Parts: sequence; structure tokens; C-alpha cells
Amino acid sequence: MADTSEPLFDIGANLLDSKLYKNFNSIVSKSKENNVRKIIITSSHINDTHEAKTLIDQQPDLLYTTVGFHPHNAKDFSDSHLEKMMELCEYDYVKAIGECGLDYRRNYSSKDDQIHCFVKHLELATSVDLPMFLHEREAYNDFVILLKEYIHLIEDVVVHCFTGNKKSLESYLDLGCYIGITGWITDPERGYHLHDLIKYIPSDKLMIETDSPYLMPFNYPISNKKYNEPSNLIHVLDAISGILKKDKNILAKEIYNNSCRFFNI
Repeated sequence: MADTSEPLFDIGANLLDSKLYKNFNSIVSKSKENNVRKIIITSSHINDTHEAKTLIDQQPDLLYTTVGFHPHNAKDFSDSHLEKMMELCEYDYVKAIGECGLDYRRNYSSKDDQIHCFVKHLELATSVDLPMFLHEREAYNDFVILLKEYIHLIEDVVVHCFTGNKKSLESYLDLGCYIGITGWITDPERGYHLHDLIKYIPSDKLMIETDSPYLMPFNYPISNKKYNEPSNLIHVLDAISGILKKDKNILAKEIYNNSCRFFNI
């Protein structure tokens, strides 16, 4: 059971992943047991937004989704998708544009395709009243140049699953971005630098996420080791609370309010 009385909000869970999708009912039950009251289903392709609706219909008070093309899928994007994306933005269950951005770590799509796709998402965001759910991996220079060009015309922005350095964090905060923190912060090797950086994130700009089924929290008594899931959001909260030496319920309430405000829920 959750060790906080406050509700939690997972701003990014890939519930359409096959491991999670086939265990949907169990995942929902465990999430509610651990006070997870809102979950954004991350869409990484326009097809995901349609598929997410089948889950949202079963849990309309718990689940919402996004619309966009992950940079890995930028090669599948064409300008002809924009009209349909604009239509999907009108639905109440679609709460952000994304997941979109740049990922030069793997380059599953070419840099040119990624940049074109990202720019089109930024342009879309300037014409609708939705925030953006952004992804950046080893692409900071191009990413921040493009973001600076459009951000003053965009509702709001979260850089999700932040794993960067102090320079990039300061740039994003200077632009008014929200920052999403995952179980990466519990990784003793890759995530330890976040222990220092998280203190620079203003309390009204911090959000948390599991990025399920990825980024399982380290060093927590998690019974299901096969995949990460939204119920483990309590461990991300616990880690941040310990690092900041901040009361868990106060922190949870601040983060939940930030998330509801950002996604207009």
C-alpha cells in the first residue's frame, strides 16, 4: 500500500506496451492501491492515440493520453498527419502534444527526419491550447534552439524523463519548462547526478513519472521485476523526498497539483 495519503499522478506510462497491455486490469488495481489517481498514456505514434482510447474508455477518470510521434518514429511522420492530429487535439482525453522531440543517442530516424517532425509538432502546438510532452536524448543543442524559437507561443512544456546535466536543466527552467523525473534518479550509476540537480527544480515545476515499462526503480522491494508499472510511482516520490529532505505528503501534493495544472485536469 502507498505510504502517502496524497494522490499521485504518473505523467508518462507506456500502457500500450504489450507487457502492460495484457496485464491492464492488474496494473490499474495496483495503481489505485498505491494512490495513483491519474495516468497519462504516452503516445509515440498517431496510431497509439487511437489505441489508447480503448483503455481510457474502461477507466475514464484515471487515464488520459497524448498525440504525437516519438523521435524514433519521425521517419513515419508526414505532413499529411497534421490534420488528423489537430482533430485529435479536440478530444477531452487528449491532454498534450507528444511524445515528440529529438533523440540522437539511437537515431532510429535520421536527424533530418527528427528535426522536421519536431518542428511540425512545435508549429501544431502554437495553434492549439495543449501543452507539449517532450523527449530529448543527446540532442540538447538542436533541441533547445528549436524550443526557444517557439516556446513563447506554446501553452506549456515538460521535458519528460530528464537525465541531462546542469546546463541543460538551467536552460529548460529559464524557458519555463516543467521537468519530469523518473526512477532513473534511483539508479546508483546513471542517475546519481540527479541527486544534486533536483534541488534546482522549483517546487512548482516538478512532476514525476514511471515511463513504464522502463526505468524500474532501484533498491526498492518490488515484487514484480518483469516490468515497471505506475504503482511504482510511490518509489520515485520516496527517492525525491529523501534527497530533498522534504515531507512526502507535502511533496506529493505539490507534484499532483503541478500535474493537474499542466494537463488541465
